[in-house]
Amino acid sequence: MSTPAGSVGELVLRLVVFVTDHLRDRGLAVSSSEAIDAARGLALVDLTSQAQVRSALRATLAKDAAAAAALEQLLDRLLPAQRPPRFAPNAAGADGPPPVPDTPGGGDLARAIHDADAARVHDLADEAIDTFAGLADGTRSVRHHTARVLRGIGLDGLLRQLLALRRDEADGRRSETERRMEAAEAEAAVRALADMIGKMVAERAQVAAPMPHTGGEVDLADLPILTAAADELDALRRAVRPLARRIAARLGRRRRRGRGSLDMRRTIRASMSSGGVPLTPALHRRRPTRPDLAVLCDVSGSVAQFAPFMLALLHALSGEFRHVRSWVFIDGIVEVTDLLQDSRGMLDARTLLARQGLVHDDGRSDYAEALAAFRRRWPHAVTPRTTVLIVGDARSHHRRAAIAELTDLKAAARHVFWFNPEPAVEWDEDDSLASAYQARVDAMHEVATMRQLGDAITALR
Repeated sequence: MSTPAGSVGELVLRLVVFVTDHLRDRGLAVSSSEAIDAARGLALVDLTSQAQVRSALRATLAKDAAAAAALEQLLDRLLPAQRPPRFAPNAAGADGPPPVPDTPGGGDLARAIHDADAARVHDLADEAIDTFAGLADGTRSVRHHTARVLRGIGLDGLLRQLLALRRDEADGRRSETERRMEAAEAEAAVRALADMIGKMVAERAQVAAPMPHTGGEVDLADLPILTAAADELDALRRAVRPLARRIAARLGRRRRRGRGSLDMRRTIRASMSSGGVPLTPALHRRRPTRPDLAVLCDVSGSVAQFAPFMLALLHALSGEFRHVRSWVFIDGIVEVTDLLQDSRGMLDARTLLARQGLVHDDGRSDYAEALAAFRRRWPHAVTPRTTVLIVGDARSHHRRAAIAELTDLKAAARHVFWFNPEPAVEWDEDDSLASAYQARVDAMHEVATMRQLGDAITALR
């Protein structure tokens, strides 16, 4: 196959020469045959599509992680003006998702998925990776970079957009069965997108990290829940009940552990039969405590994948606590205790997201607004006997921090604990307020995996 000719061909060759010279200046070897392959690759793509140009150059020139990082830095300088602002961070530079329009048809990615335009979906996913993945930091894992992209896109907002498009297309003429099928299809499409992005990120990073990998490389208990692939999620769902039984046994042993303090009155009374000599000290009978538990669970963005595991596990353990009530929130908050009581297994994310009142404004998590609404609407839900469990990634999207709300909650409750499903190394990155919130609660636990989740629940008191 010949190299391109004419004005377009000259442009392609100049671009290839510029890129390869830059890589060579960085000490990276680029052979003449690789440069020719790059030119031939560009001849096969739409040069007006930045995503296709980038993909062609990556496929032919980025043969290792160092070359991939150098190439990405160069392309970011070469092509910034051509990038459409579909996934641009907000004005404050947040790493979180942009405001998600709830109007029908809003969102190019939702429209592309709805129209089954695979090429368009791929291009938009490519652009999202460019914007959010942070691949220049080569010390992090593929799963870390994938989670950044999924958080940036905002999977819950994308799901709502897809459902809105389907609802408008049907013009209200749908049965309940059809609505459920549409919801299942939309969720499957979002999950397929997440899997595709994981594979694209792995290819970009030039890392041999097959996804999924439940074939024994990583113990299921140590698998990060937020970035688990579809079949990994199925395996984790099956592990919830056995894990609940093990945690219940651990909680039971903890309640039985310890002998109690000395009961002087009973000891003296018993010593009368031995001439006043306390041969057998009597101990206070230890009464195991089962606290009330109030669970407030963030279901925004990629955290929505974690929420069903947390709620299902706590529901399975409800007998280990005196009383359990559960709420989910984004920028609105709703109680889901009834859903958990009526369910026979794990709730899916779309069931939680369908609750009326969960989205109050733009559909991005707002801890201050959600906690304030919780205290206002359920003023008697928290008492000195209540252990409050907040579940979320502590990301503020640069909104007002929930410092006053957490202080008020801590004063009213017995204990306040925070379960953060993000790895601790990501706390305080970008818009995370993990340390600020950690200082206002009894403890913040990393619960990225099922093992960590079980350990943290066992520590509740």
